[in-house]
Amino acid sequence: MQVDILPPIPGRVLHVDGDYLAYWTGVIEDAGTARTVAINKIEKMQALSRSERSVVHLTDEASSKGDRYIIAETKPYQAQRSGKGKPINWAFMRGFLSSLRFGQITSKVWGTREADDGMAYCAYMGEPIAIAAKDKDMRMLPGVHINWDDFSLTEVPRGAYDVIGADGKQYGLKWFWLQCLHGDTADHIPGLPKYINAKGTAVACGEAAASKLLATATCSAEAGQIVATAYEMYYGDGWQRKLVEQMLLLWLRTDRDASIFDLRQVLPLDNDDELWYFDTKIKEAYAQAQSLGGSGVPCPDDGGASRAL
Repeated sequence: MQVDILPPIPGRVLHVDGDYLAYWTGVIEDAGTARTVAINKIEKMQALSRSERSVVHLTDEASSKGDRYIIAETKPYQAQRSGKGKPINWAFMRGFLSSLRFGQITSKVWGTREADDGMAYCAYMGEPIAIAAKDKDMRMLPGVHINWDDFSLTEVPRGAYDVIGADGKQYGLKWFWLQCLHGDTADHIPGLPKYINAKGTAVACGEAAASKLLATATCSAEAGQIVATAYEMYYGDGWQRKLVEQMLLLWLRTDRDASIFDLRQVLPLDNDDELWYFDTKIKEAYAQAQSLGGSGVPCPDDGGASRAL
C-alpha cells in the first residue's frame, strides 16, 4: 500500500501494543533479525501516524491485570491460554522491548494493570494519541488508530459512539457494548451467552445477533440500556452482577489507578452496588493471599502460582 508520509504533528505520540509485538516478532528464529523487524515496524507506524515519538506498552509477567482473574466468575479469565507454548524468541523479544530505548522509542511495563489499560489511560490524558494494536479491544479507545497490517488510519474522537474505520471495522464505544453482548473469545470472556428474542426463545448471542440488538442505539447511553435489558431478560434475578462482571472484564480503565470504579462512566445501572461487591471480593482475595504468606493472588495461567503485587 503506497502512502505519503507527512510531517509529524507536534506532540502526537504513538502508543504500541508491545505484548502483541513480542509475539509477532518472537516467531523469527534469528534474534537480531527479530529486533530489527520490531524497530522497523515501530518506526514505520510512527511515521505514517504522524507521531513524534513512540511508547511500547507491555504487561509485566507478574501483573495483576487489573484483578480480572478475581473478578471473573462465569468463566476463568484467559483460562484457554494456560499451557500454550510461546514463539521461539518470545521471551527474548519481551526482554528487549521492556527496556527499549532507541531514538524516539521508549517502553512502559505495567504491573497493576494490563498494557491495554495503560494505553487507555494515555488515550484519555490529554491530546489525541495514535494507537497501534492488533488487539481488537483497543478499538473502543479514542485516538488515531493505525491498522497493524495495511497501515490505514481511523480517527476516533473522544466520546465517539459509532465509528466505522477505514479498514471496515467497528470503532468507538459501540465496540465495547457489542463485546458485552458477544464476548471476547481471545480472553475467555463469554459476554451474554444467549438473548431472548421476540418469540421468547433463548438464542445464541453471537456477533450478528449483537449487531442486530444495537441497531437502534444512537449513543453509548442507549446502547447500555439495551445491553442491560438483554441481560435482565436472560438471567432474571442477579442479572446486574452478571452484567457488571462482563463489563469489568471488557472495559479498558482510563483512570490513573486502574480502579474498577472507573466503570461508573458507562455503568447503565441506578447504583454501583455490584461494583462494591467486586471491590470487596478483590480485597478479600488479597487478604487471604497475605494470610497464607503470599504477596499476590492465584492466577489460572501459571498453574496456581501467585501473582506478585
